[in-house]
Amino acid sequence: QETILGSQTCNTFCINPAGPFVEMSGKTTCTWGGPTLNQHTKSVNYAVYNTASNFVVKVTYTKSGLNTDVSDLIKVIAGGVEKSVPALASGATATFNFPLAQGWTKCQSIRFYIQQEGQGEPIIMASSYKLYETCYTCVTSFTGEAKSCGTQREAVYTFTTDKDLSNIKIQGGLTNFTGADAVISITGGNLTATQSTVGGSSNRVIKIEGGVNACEKVTINIKWNSTNSGGIITGNWSIKGSDGIDIAQAVEGLECH
Repeated sequence: QETILGSQTCNTFCINPAGPFVEMSGKTTCTWGGPTLNQHTKSVNYAVYNTASNFVVKVTYTKSGLNTDVSDLIKVIAGGVEKSVPALASGATATFNFPLAQGWTKCQSIRFYIQQEGQGEPIIMASSYKLYETCYTCVTSFTGEAKSCGTQREAVYTFTTDKDLSNIKIQGGLTNFTGADAVISITGGNLTATQSTVGGSSNRVIKIEGGVNACEKVTINIKWNSTNSGGIITGNWSIKGSDGIDIAQAVEGLECH
C-alpha cells in the first residue's frame, strides 16, 4: 500500500531546496494468532523523499500483542548502501539519510528495501522512488562585515550553501576583547555558538557548529566590548565540513578605517 502526497510528477514539478518535499509513503502489516484473543500485530510504515542532496527514508515501527519491552532491528538499503538501527522500539521512528550521487537527475529511480527482524517472521518491503529536481540553485558564499568599530564593536557574518550540510564548524576570533561574553545572535540553520579565551590573551575564539539546509541564509551577529577603537577587530574566520575541509573561502580579519 503506497501513496504519493499531491499529484506532482517528477517531469513537471520541482522542489524548493528548503522544502516542502514530495513524499511517498507505504505500510505493511503482519497479523497472526487468534481472531480476537492472543492476536499479534506488527506494522512498518515508511515515508521517503529527496532533498537537494539526500534520499531520505523514515521508518516507523509499531506492534501489539507482543513484547513491547523488546526493540527490533530495522534495516534499509538504498542505492546499494545499507544502514540499520539495531533496536527500534514500538512507536518509534528512525530516519535514514542516503547522500545522492553527484550529477543525479530528475526522475532518476532510486530502488530501496526495508526489512524488520524480530517478533515473528520478518517484514520485508521493496519499492522505488523517482527523484525531484530543485527549482533553483544556490551559490555557496561566506562573507563578513565590520558594523561598529569603537569600544563597542559589532561584526556580521553571512553564509549560504548550495547543498544540505549536517555538520559544519564556523570558527574565528575577536581582537582586543574585554568585558563579559560577546553577544552572539544567529538566524537561519540549526547552529549553536560557544566562546573561549586563549591563555591570557585579550582575544576571544568563537565556534559555531550545527547544520544548514541548502539555500538557507545564515546570519551571525556578534557584539562585544574592547579597550580601543579602529584597526583590525577580528581574526580570520573559516567554515569547514565534518571532514575538516573548507566549505568556502575563509574571511580575513575585518578592519575598520
